[in-house]
Amino acid sequence: MEEIDEAFNWLVLILGTLAAALIESLHLFPFPPTHELTPELEIQFVKLYFIPLIVLVISWLSSHLVQNKGVRIVLKSFSWLYALLLLIIDLLFFLSVILVKDITGSPTVVVPLFWIPTLVYLFVIRKRYKLIYADSRFLNNNILQVLFCVIVTATTTLQAAASAPLR
Repeated sequence: MEEIDEAFNWLVLILGTLAAALIESLHLFPFPPTHELTPELEIQFVKLYFIPLIVLVISWLSSHLVQNKGVRIVLKSFSWLYALLLLIIDLLFFLSVILVKDITGSPTVVVPLFWIPTLVYLFVIRKRYKLIYADSRFLNNNILQVLFCVIVTATTTLQAAASAPLR
């Protein structure tokens, strides 16, 4: 197994552990005074944390099962970028718990943080995959890579916003 794939496996383990810890700590989340923790709100948090993990696991496993190398590279790239975005989302909720202030709706905090995964993907992950898949048109096309990152980031942001607990 490539080191980069092994690192991803560790990232998924960390994401799962963090999601489980956050679900167990919902009573600490700084809800507005008009809200209290209800079963409906808990279900919304489960959707926020576990549905993306299921998407992530399916895309990663598919990247190992698919025969077409081009599709495999896209799925692995998607999985990495998506996992890094999920890590940022989890860290935002974790910081909200620690700071006892909901920072997930603050554009000045959220917008800059959501571009960190793109930078990590483009300048670290992509470079490692380019060494493994040197002949990949997908990895070698800078415009396509930026477009890919924008689409995945925007989609993940919208998915997180749609899944986040209603206030």
